Amino acid sequence: MLDQFTFLLAVAGYAGLAAMVAIGRQPGAAVLRRVTAAAIVTHVALVWGARYGGSLAAATRNGYAGFLIFHAALVLIITSLFVRDTRANLFSRVAFAIVTVGAIGAVFRYDVVAMHRIPVILIAIFGVGAGVRTYRSTPASKAS
Repeated sequence: MLDQFTFLLAVAGYAGLAAMVAIGRQPGAAVLRRVTAAAIVTHVALVWGARYGGSLAAATRNGYAGFLIFHAALVLIITSLFVRDTRANLFSRVAFAIVTVGAIGAVFRYDVVAMHRIPVILIAIFGVGAGVRTYRSTPASKAS
């Protein structure tokens, strides 16, 4: 039961990241960043506490790549709470890209999260599409 909740938080956090990409710097972005960060930090705390027992060896038993990928994104997500909107928007987009790579890989590699394969793929499609749409609608991208 705790595993299901833990990984449901991961999917909710990932959906929040995709929504952050979609809304950019529009009103409500700061609130969405906070809610998303809370879901993600709670997910990470549960993974560290319940699944890994606080052990770095357990957290890296499948290698350092996934560990580094997800924790780099976590740093960006938390940092986005403390910087101006323009930089927060950039950090959110980079975190979304990092998490997308990790999440897609994880749902195909690990049985414990395989049930989230379809939602993760749909969120990835939405987030990438939203990122392309917002990039193409910015004045700087039209000049090139």
